[in-house]
Amino acid sequence: MKTLLLIDTFNFLHRAYHALPKTFTDKEGEPINAVYGVASMLITMLDKVKPDYVIAALDSKAPTFRVGDFTAYKAQRKPMDTELAAQIPKVIEILESFGIKMIQVDGYEADDLIGTTALKYSDECKIIIVSNDRDLWQLTNGNISIGVPSGKGFIEWIDGKEAEERLGFTPDKIADYKGLRGDPSDNIPGVFGIGEKTAAKLIQEYGSIEEIYRNIDKIKPDTLREKLLNCAETAMMSKKLAQIILDVPMQIELDECRYLEFNYGRVKEVFEKYNFKSLLKRLGFIPQEESRKKEEVSKDQLSLF
Repeated sequence: MKTLLLIDTFNFLHRAYHALPKTFTDKEGEPINAVYGVASMLITMLDKVKPDYVIAALDSKAPTFRVGDFTAYKAQRKPMDTELAAQIPKVIEILESFGIKMIQVDGYEADDLIGTTALKYSDECKIIIVSNDRDLWQLTNGNISIGVPSGKGFIEWIDGKEAEERLGFTPDKIADYKGLRGDPSDNIPGVFGIGEKTAAKLIQEYGSIEEIYRNIDKIKPDTLREKLLNCAETAMMSKKLAQIILDVPMQIELDECRYLEFNYGRVKEVFEKYNFKSLLKRLGFIPQEESRKKEEVSKDQLSLF
């Protein structure tokens, strides 16, 4: 079975930006830390996974349908730092130099594009999703797993069994769990007064929010039943916000995403442009002795992936 690698691009863009020093700049003195992190991640994952197909999913430029359903969705998040926004075109340049197919659909998040693509091809490909976003765990099943680069080339693998052991319920119930518990990071409200343990216990017992409300008269104690009754609409809306869409209207064929080997000349040109000496060394473009003399940023600072 061939392998399809799906990359949650902005997830790693944000992670790299906040983990690596902003003092890491290009020849013009512009911050380049996030670009470096994404480039390093690509090298690691391509080497470890050796995929037959690769897709990089990007979030919509336009507001998503979730904002239309709930205007407060992610409203608490601060606007993107200008230093980070300025690096997005450079990340696109890196992806293009590696010959990676990019997908973006107005009104949908990268998670939705990843979910739709994973479901479409999971019968004919082994699917590996690259992200440290736990929302994507709800996609894990027999042929779909998550690869989380954790530093210095180490990758943590999450499949459906591992996700269930950590969550305490099957990963396909994550949206139901968030419908009860909420998710402060995305400003999803959930049911007021219900915490992690209670939410997990209810999911374990009833399986879904719909089943909880079908059996609402059985819920004990009375205070818990009252909380659920007071927030019934909010619970259903919160579940919808947390669900990954699996039928995004888009057309993409595997042949468009075939990955053979990146263009070494183009990658070398872009890496030299941004002064990525440690990455040039990893790809064998700089001899070890010369690399040690030219390295300008410590290895510890740049060991995110």
